[in-house]
Amino acid sequence: MNFELLMHLKEIEEKIPNVNSSSDYWLVRADSGRYYDDFRINNYVGIGWNEISLQDIRGTNNDSSKLKLILKDKLPEAKEKGYSEQKCGITAGQLMRFCNNIKLNDIVIVPSAGSSEFLVGKVIGEIFEISDEQTKKDVSFGLEYEKSEFRKRWPIEWVGSFGRLEADSALFKMIYSQTTLSKVNEYKTFINRALFSCYIEDNKLHLNYQVTEKKEIQGVYLGQFVYQYSVLNDLLFPDTRLDSKINVQSPGVIEFISYGVPTGLLIFGILSGAIILLGGGKFKIGKIEFGTSGLLSALSNRESKKLDNEIKRLDNMKKAKEIAEELKVPMSELGIKYPKELKNALKKVENVED
Repeated sequence: MNFELLMHLKEIEEKIPNVNSSSDYWLVRADSGRYYDDFRINNYVGIGWNEISLQDIRGTNNDSSKLKLILKDKLPEAKEKGYSEQKCGITAGQLMRFCNNIKLNDIVIVPSAGSSEFLVGKVIGEIFEISDEQTKKDVSFGLEYEKSEFRKRWPIEWVGSFGRLEADSALFKMIYSQTTLSKVNEYKTFINRALFSCYIEDNKLHLNYQVTEKKEIQGVYLGQFVYQYSVLNDLLFPDTRLDSKINVQSPGVIEFISYGVPTGLLIFGILSGAIILLGGGKFKIGKIEFGTSGLLSALSNRESKKLDNEIKRLDNMKKAKEIAEELKVPMSELGIKYPKELKNALKKVENVED
């Protein structure tokens, strides 16, 4: 039965979004949101300055000075009086980053008009360039949205979106960037948190508990929740590290990062009621009961050892059960909201058959 539970936890793990830590994050503006719907519906992000081709950019061998010469020769605005060297350099930098620095599996964030909504997607292929004829065919007439004439494009798979008011206030600084393209790696954590209530990165489980209480948060309940959650983890899985990050401003988020995905899933299962702790060192999932000595030692990377003291193990289980009950008080006072996707996934464990 322990093996079956581990297999079910593995199935749940596979349904949780997995974030690639090596991906770069890019803010790509859709001409002040003008082409937001076009990007979303047609699964791409693009950039202007159509007079400059992909071949032009690649031919510079990533030398901005060479690209600036091409810009001055081909861009109509570059021939106008007042077109500064600085502006030329900014344009060259934008084009080179878009064409040369974005890569497969990178993440793009596209703000809507007024930056009220953010579309998030993953790069799923190589950059491409459509023809002049194709842009003329893709007219906006008869459509409920405006299509861009951007010829240089990256194919995107959209993974979700979030509202500005739902996101961490730290993202407001990102919004203030007015350039067409910006690398925003320093905001990765806040973007992931806004997009996913739970996700895995580098074999660590990130769980975001929403605090929905709109009144002034009492520190005693906040401290109690974080402390007892950590104690629950230490009692059951003393070898598994658990970190916490708090951004509670009525409402806000409490994030727990478990350095072991199965252990993090079990702690969540116990807390949400999907997994019930019984006396005698047993768990109950649905109508099925099973022992824990083999399971706990396996999840704590101690397959070849047994716990030294069975009495201590049972005592820890008893304490963990008590703490799980006590946690209901601060969770109620704070209006804690569970990660919905994970709670639904864990319910599948109840369908395990003997």
